[in-house]
Amino acid sequence: MKEHKFVEIEDFLIDPTFQQYCGEENDLSIQYWENYLKNNPHQAETMDRAKRLYQILSANRRPIQKQLHQFKQKVADKTIYQKPTPIINYWKWASIAAVLLAVLSFGYYFLNLDKEEAASSTIVYSLQNLSTKKGEKKEFTLPDGTVVKLNAASQLQLSQDFNQHERRVKLIGEGFFEVKKDAEKPFLVETEDFDIKVLGTVFNVKTYPEASESEAFLLEGLIEMHSKGKNANAILIKPNQRVSIQRSSKLIPMEEQKLSSAKQQAAKEIVIHELEENLAAEEINDIAWKNGRLVMADQDFEEVKYMLERWYDVEIELAGEKIKDYRFTATFSNESIQEALKALQDVQPFNFKIYGKKITISEN
Repeated sequence: MKEHKFVEIEDFLIDPTFQQYCGEENDLSIQYWENYLKNNPHQAETMDRAKRLYQILSANRRPIQKQLHQFKQKVADKTIYQKPTPIINYWKWASIAAVLLAVLSFGYYFLNLDKEEAASSTIVYSLQNLSTKKGEKKEFTLPDGTVVKLNAASQLQLSQDFNQHERRVKLIGEGFFEVKKDAEKPFLVETEDFDIKVLGTVFNVKTYPEASESEAFLLEGLIEMHSKGKNANAILIKPNQRVSIQRSSKLIPMEEQKLSSAKQQAAKEIVIHELEENLAAEEINDIAWKNGRLVMADQDFEEVKYMLERWYDVEIELAGEKIKDYRFTATFSNESIQEALKALQDVQPFNFKIYGKKITISEN
């Protein structure tokens, strides 16, 4: 796992979450950077200089009373110890200032949108879908240079104004995103259970309509997740974290879902999983599908049924209520559907019959 390295002042300044921390605009970003400072005390001086420069460049939008209090505090501190004045290369910082001001002009507007205004605004999506069928995976390069790999039976739709002021997409299914950095144009992923604002990162999103949960896994960088429904919440996800949203509604088969008219499903529980550190990408189950591996982790037969249908492009009927509660943990790569089912039979007793692309599974 790689996390962005912050060494120079400009490394902090170009990071959107650090900008939010400096402007006190996002509680999650503030909490993240306060923890970062505790874990990296040797960078306190660099962070302080970056924060002060940010405040100058952003024209100090904070309340005047807070500015006055902080100014008095700085004066008091200087009577105790006067730090040497650093020599700044004017042209270097002028270029950074120009970029940062451009980021702030849009980022401040976006982050302070009222929820009601955001809900009432209409996003128009392109009629063109990027999609995959059952049994296939495809890689796409978006107009901004972002690379997206879609898992089987997935759909991705771009907004009509994609890459103008922002980069907004809508996803059903599963996709692995390697987002091209562009601080002036946020990258947003809309799903039925949550929305994600990307802060320059590599991540995986799984949100199949028929699944009992949807989830996002972060490989590199930072992302903001905003869940939907009655328990709406905002979460800042860091590398090695997977956020799962358990659904309370009935599972909806993929063929009954339409990208343009899918109904929002309320979420009843949000769970954050911390993965082992220093795992190689190929060892992470959440993105095993990218490397041609189908991984089942203690999942019931109904969930396994949908996974097998998507992976092998088949239709499966579960005949019997008892077998729906069977649970499986397994990994498949080059096995045929017949070989996969025989391997599952070694775990739980059941019968199956294959008729072309249709399979019936019954109790033993």
